[in-house]
Amino acid sequence: MLCRFLTAVILSALITPNALSFDHWIALRTPHFELLTECGEKEGRDSLRLFEEVRAAFTDTLGLRLPNARPVTIIAFLDEHGLAPYRPHPNALAFTTSIRNHNYVVMQDLNPAHYPVALHELTHVLIDQASIKLPLWLNEGFGEFYGTLIPSGKGIRVGRIIPERMQVLQSAMLDLREVLNADKKSPLYREADRIGVFYAESWALLHMLKFSDSYGARFERFLDAVGTGQSSEAALQAVYGKTVDQIFRDLVLYVRGGKFREGVIKARLNRAVPEPQLEKVNPLSLSCVLASIEAQGPQRPLAITTLKELAGANPTELQPVETLAWAELSGPDPVQAIEPFRRALELGTRDAMLCFGIAAHLRAAISDDIYVSALRRTIEVDPAMDQAHELLAAYAFDHHDFRETVIQLRAIKKLEKSNAFTYYSMLADAAFQTGDLSEARSARSRAEAYASTTEQKRRLDELRRREDGK
Repeated sequence: MLCRFLTAVILSALITPNALSFDHWIALRTPHFELLTECGEKEGRDSLRLFEEVRAAFTDTLGLRLPNARPVTIIAFLDEHGLAPYRPHPNALAFTTSIRNHNYVVMQDLNPAHYPVALHELTHVLIDQASIKLPLWLNEGFGEFYGTLIPSGKGIRVGRIIPERMQVLQSAMLDLREVLNADKKSPLYREADRIGVFYAESWALLHMLKFSDSYGARFERFLDAVGTGQSSEAALQAVYGKTVDQIFRDLVLYVRGGKFREGVIKARLNRAVPEPQLEKVNPLSLSCVLASIEAQGPQRPLAITTLKELAGANPTELQPVETLAWAELSGPDPVQAIEPFRRALELGTRDAMLCFGIAAHLRAAISDDIYVSALRRTIEVDPAMDQAHELLAAYAFDHHDFRETVIQLRAIKKLEKSNAFTYYSMLADAAFQTGDLSEARSARSRAEAYASTTEQKRRLDELRRREDGK
């Protein structure tokens, strides 16, 4: 007993925020970025200035509309040993991830020699924030392409040849159809011996489409076609009038031809940007963030254990149990999220997306009390969450609380056409049960416009007869 007690005391001391070894970490903030790093302050300031400059170049010259209210968090370790537990595959120098609708760029270090990799990942984040949906090869191709940004007089030079990628392509190329159709679940994207070829070929194809004489003039038309939802194969054939096999032959010749152009963006990378502000690092918060990132990779069991220990050692702190609930909810056994979520509710969580996620995805596994509490907390924090109102209305209706049903249905602001019949027929029924015959008839009349099946029409006939007292 004494041994277990001493072990618990030591463990608690090790993971109490004041004892965490983050004394050497610093936090820097600019309007659009937050940097958490164990590198030096000078390196941090230089990196943040670059990221702000690149973001400005994307918005000013490329026309991307980015949300000012969604800063990106950059986490930079001191070396590869610091990054090792978190990276998705062994060779990654940097990667991006999104947790709780927040974008992160995780970097091995702030070495300027690794800036191209950082710019590659930043490109992915900016494309995501601009809500642009691209096929995987094009997304990775743009990452490689914009990773080559360098100042050039009064502009920014982009598109320089990447020797390592060219070397890969000189020795091996993949079936272009496999590249065009790959997604993150494809074996191609997960096999260490082929993913490098995938990156190289994606970059080379984009480079050819953008800069070659025979393809460059129609590149914007190709992007527009992809933007409308056409597949890469269909868009390529429609815009260029060539089959994938013909384009692949052109790509092989392009790679081996040795004549490559670059482009210049009319913007400056040395423009004035806000001076980064130094802030104090919160050890508990950083511990939770790192564990949540680790939980997405191969070290997930260790990360879950860490979060449980942080939650146990800090029983009055909300962030550890919220982070643990999110990590479990997004994992292989989401039912494990119930207990930390219950504790988060008790501590007053204001995370509307977590509350709704628990209610929507774990309904069969949670009690009515937790279900209703999660939905009520959702709309308390975000009254515009129509889906939460819909679920509360359905719950109230099933439990014959018709006044509450009407209240929740009236709170819905945007009605999808696919839900219109259910909405108006439920409102008609609930309003009748409360004695509001006028609203019942009005809602039933509106439901008639959306009734398409025999069962739906039978339901409306039943409501009409009841209104008429028959």
